[in-house]
Amino acid sequence: MNLQSCNGVQKRGIVAWKNSIVLFLVFLAFPIMAHAGGLGIAAIMALYSLIGLVGFRPPHPRNIASVVPAAIWVIMVLLLWGLLSTLWSPYQSDDTLNNAQKMVLGVPLYLGCAAAIHAQHKYERNIFPWLLVGVTAILIGTILTDLLTNYSLTLFVDPLAEGESMRHRQADMIQNVGHAVSVLVLLAAPTGVFLWQKGGVGKLAAVLMVILIGYATHKANASAAQVGLILGLVFIAVASLKPKLALRGGFLMAGTVLLFAPLLALLSSILSPELRAKLPFSWEERVVNWEALYGKILEHPFIGYGFDAVRTFNDTHTIRGFEGRALVSLHPHNAGLHLWIEIGLIGVLLACTALFFGARRLTGPLGLSKPRMVAASGLCAATAVMASLSYGVWQDWWWASIIFAAAGVTFVRKSP
Repeated sequence: MNLQSCNGVQKRGIVAWKNSIVLFLVFLAFPIMAHAGGLGIAAIMALYSLIGLVGFRPPHPRNIASVVPAAIWVIMVLLLWGLLSTLWSPYQSDDTLNNAQKMVLGVPLYLGCAAAIHAQHKYERNIFPWLLVGVTAILIGTILTDLLTNYSLTLFVDPLAEGESMRHRQADMIQNVGHAVSVLVLLAAPTGVFLWQKGGVGKLAAVLMVILIGYATHKANASAAQVGLILGLVFIAVASLKPKLALRGGFLMAGTVLLFAPLLALLSSILSPELRAKLPFSWEERVVNWEALYGKILEHPFIGYGFDAVRTFNDTHTIRGFEGRALVSLHPHNAGLHLWIEIGLIGVLLACTALFFGARRLTGPLGLSKPRMVAASGLCAATAVMASLSYGVWQDWWWASIIFAAAGVTFVRKSP
């Protein structure tokens, strides 16, 4: 059925109703997936896009270039370069699809879900902005419940198996909640700015939300998420006065930490033992990891070791009495170093090019309104920080979470 216009707002046809109902289920499942470690976020967003294709009339091929922004095309070239790098990577996967193939197939599907979220503005009775608020509130509640009750909620849903020790399970629960806290920080900017625009009670709700998210990062001992939240708030404050400057600055910061990541590894190598000893354990281990990667970057600076090559680095070391610790874990906990190591300068330049086109599009004449720039600035800053301190570049749940949060920016009203 064709969509009919009604006072500038369209009525849903059969396909649109089908997609809205499925998207509603995605929002309902989102806090569950996030609390379970985030791994299911990519799955539900990809599944939505596959279902959404049923009955969807795609644009004519000659119009696709004008519909898809340049930044997205460059991202796809980046992912294809990563896929090509599997040819010289020492890591070999036994899965039906290796991680590079999953990224190339998955990212367009996550973007398809984001496009559907954005499209809800075309229709009457758009409830999805308030669903995003509900997702954030539920996630805050479930995370704090676990953190304040020794993971009682997780254990209620998934009790210990017979003979399984709490100590063995606790590491997984800590990691899952840590991922959920990071997702919360991503949602803070779009949800907070949306609530702030409501004025009065909405502003109070936005402030309370930020306080509770900050408290969750503290209780979870998620230092990267704490820094991400704080810097995100700083960028939101700057963007409220200079939105274009703040958003461009956020993208510039992201590109800078990618391009100059080897400098971070070099600086890590010159820190004195006394200074390292004063760092928290997790931070000292990061410094040791980063130091070890500097020499490896110099070995293959242009094309890198290949996709997922870091997984084959099996050197160990002793730190603070703990023996046999991986010198470099499954990923370097730094997006820039991860790109440099595995896909080299070529991959880094592609990533920086995508950021450049993204900043130009979003701050240009056809880009975001000023209020949406405020939300996007906070999200960009928080993402850049957490990507530089916590997660691997090729984690599909992380990409999906960022894309979901970015779609939430469209819920912010265009006018102040």
